[in-house]
Amino acid sequence: MLETTKPYPHKGYISERSAELIKGIGTGIEIARIRRRLKISTICSRAGITRQTYQRLRQGEAGVSLGVLMNVLSAMDLEEGMASIASPELDQVGITMSLAREPERIRIEGEPDVLEADW
Repeated sequence: MLETTKPYPHKGYISERSAELIKGIGTGIEIARIRRRLKISTICSRAGITRQTYQRLRQGEAGVSLGVLMNVLSAMDLEEGMASIASPELDQVGITMSLAREPERIRIEGEPDVLEADW
């Protein structure tokens, strides 16, 4: 009997690519903080978090909550960038798949019913 492996070996698992992206977000946050000449203590105070939590976010730890991320981004006036994440308007693959499933012709309201017109 062949042994199959689960794609997610345990609850806390994330893919390598996801881990890279999270670390990139942490790096981007730190660069934004430095460019704005903000102290870590200022960001933490505005975001309502501890220095340790900020460091975990900056290092790309996957266990940091989305709320913490949003608070830190808000503290630097960067939260609007989050609106594009999983945005239905920007989901080209989903839009294409949705359009492929639509019927070719949709009856428009007020258009005479073909079946009724034949009788």
